[in-house]
Parts: sequence; structure tokens; C-alpha cells
Amino acid sequence: MTEDLLDQPTMLIAQLMSPLALAAKSGEAVLECTCEGRRYAVWCGHHERSTAHATVRLLRKKLRDAREEDESLYEAAALSGRSLGPDRTAWSSVTEGEDFGDGEFVQRCARFGYQLVAYAGRSPVGYCTFVVRIEDAFAGRKPVFELEVLEIWVAPKHRGIGVGAALAQAVAQLVVAGLVDLESRLSVDALRVHFDFRVCADIHSSSGAHFLQQTSTYLREGIDELGELFAYGLQFVCFDDIELELR
Repeated sequence: MTEDLLDQPTMLIAQLMSPLALAAKSGEAVLECTCEGRRYAVWCGHHERSTAHATVRLLRKKLRDAREEDESLYEAAALSGRSLGPDRTAWSSVTEGEDFGDGEFVQRCARFGYQLVAYAGRSPVGYCTFVVRIEDAFAGRKPVFELEVLEIWVAPKHRGIGVGAALAQAVAQLVVAGLVDLESRLSVDALRVHFDFRVCADIHSSSGAHFLQQTSTYLREGIDELGELFAYGLQFVCFDDIELELR
């Protein structure tokens, strides 16, 4: 990516006045795929013939049923489903004046997040929740574009066949849509912003680390494909590379 830097990164504030557009809404299909001859689909929040509440209840039950098996494996993490919620399936917001302590104060931060659910037919068999943050610069630091994966889980019977990869691809697809929206906003004033681009998560298993790496790969591929929309790809959203942060 280009090395062009902003002399005044706080000019980004104007472009974060309103929430970024959402590329999917609750009850909308994001991606379909075939894994070992079986059809799967990734939905935003829930299947169109279900509800967010019913989906969350069923996923939490499946998490409980799989807990003993997950706790015995290094490859998978036993999750509680704490990031699941019927009211947070697709959202976007802007906050102002966030104080993170130690002299770190962000004048404006835009966020959007999704709850993605993988279905086999009409049965939920996995999910991923994530948040994207776009923060203005502070204390001499560059602005930040950060994807944080909150939770990723696939039911035991559906592991190792590509369901997790489908969720990673869907995450990347929605994040790239956010980048396109941000690119469009910055292009109005021909404002080039050099971001620290991070993909991060609290990792509790080898499958979680693998998912983060997969997501980063799909992100790079999706960004490269933007050359089909913009003559030279991203011109105003600039970064050196995607940094992986496994905590």
C-alpha cells in the first residue's frame, strides 16, 4: 500500500461524523457454499425463516452440549456464547471523546459489528461475532482500522470441512464493504489517510488462531479484488500491511 501520510490525521474526524453503512441486515444471507457435498449458508443474525432470539437460544444450547468435548481439546475452545445477542446482529455507531487512559484520548471512533451464523439447512451449526473500529489518531499515533473477532465456534459434527472458512470469508466480505464505504467518504475531499490495520482476537485454541489467519488471507484477497471497482484499488484508505494480533 502507499506510504502517503497525513500531516493532520485529525482531518479524519469529519468523515466519521455518521455511522458507516451496513452491508447486511439481520435475516439476510451473506454467503453460500458447499462443504463435502452439503450445502451451508452464512446468515446475518439468523435464517430468514427463524428469529434472532430462537437462533441465540439454540446456539447456546449447542455450546453447552459441546462444552465437555471442547474443554478436552486443544483445537477448540469452550465458549459461553456471551457475545451472542438478538439485538446485536448488525449495528453501526459513532462515539465521541473516548478516554482510554494513559493519555490516550480519541476524539471520534466509528464502529460496526455483526453476528454471523452458519446454517446447514435451517439448523444453526456455528457462529462468529466481530467488531470493526475506525479510530482517529491521538498522541502521535496513526489512525486505526481494527477488526476484532469476539467469538468463533462451529459444532463438533461440522468441523474440519470448511464451515469455519466460510465464516472467515463472510467476515472479510463485510469488512471489505466497510473499507469501500470509508474509501468513498475520504475520496470526496481527496483525503489520504494512512491507517494501522489490525486483525485481533483473544485466542484460546489452535482453531481460533487458524481462523484469524484465514480471515486475514480473505481480507487481503478481497482488498486486491477492489481494483475491479476502483481503477487502482484503494487510494485513500492506506496501510502498509494487515497486522495480526493474537492475544
